[in-house]
Amino acid sequence: MDFQLFIDRMLDPTHILTHIPYALLVLSMMMNSMGWLRAIAIAAGVIRIINRAWFEVDPIIVFWEVIFVAVNVGQLLILWYYARRHRFAEHESHFAASMPTGVDRRSIRRLLKLADTRLAQPGETLTTQGARVADLMFIADGVVQIERGGQIVAVCGPGDFLGEMSFVTGGPATATAVVVKPLRYLAFDQARLHQALEADGDLKQAMDASFNRNLVGKLAKSGQGMPARA
Repeated sequence: MDFQLFIDRMLDPTHILTHIPYALLVLSMMMNSMGWLRAIAIAAGVIRIINRAWFEVDPIIVFWEVIFVAVNVGQLLILWYYARRHRFAEHESHFAASMPTGVDRRSIRRLLKLADTRLAQPGETLTTQGARVADLMFIADGVVQIERGGQIVAVCGPGDFLGEMSFVTGGPATATAVVVKPLRYLAFDQARLHQALEADGDLKQAMDASFNRNLVGKLAKSGQGMPARA
């Protein structure tokens, strides 16, 4: 094909309804959100249906585009349903945010079902250095002071785990955790959580990644070489 003829056809305003759908499909491939990907794909399909039904008429393409749009609408409705069904309460949102991006909401909801929501008041001790830790804890609201050898080594708040070192190693607490401000936290029974993670490799990988992210945050906040794990 002659290059100039190709350019002329590309710039021909009558082909605008051909260009826009493909541009939208390229855009959809750049979306991290599956919801936006589906929505943009639907828009591209609708434009192609209009184009092939009334302008560049082709009933076969219209047929397959209708199926394409219908499938994407169905998938978008499923995404909406699960997002609504697995909506997180305020005290669960920090835990959901601590999970890696690839973990779906249903998996996070399954983990949250393993937790009890508890309250603690200033002065209460959640872990004691050298003592057994029964629960893995995740702070939803409040502040906890971490002490080691009688010295304050860090302060933990919303989004931080407590007792994760004990959970990983099976050993006693490496620090004492004392509530400083009224606390609301998620408590995971260690044995029950271990059993759930062993049965689901994806959940285990997600929790490990969440622990690592949390440890980096604790190190940054403490400004010390020793992690502030309780």
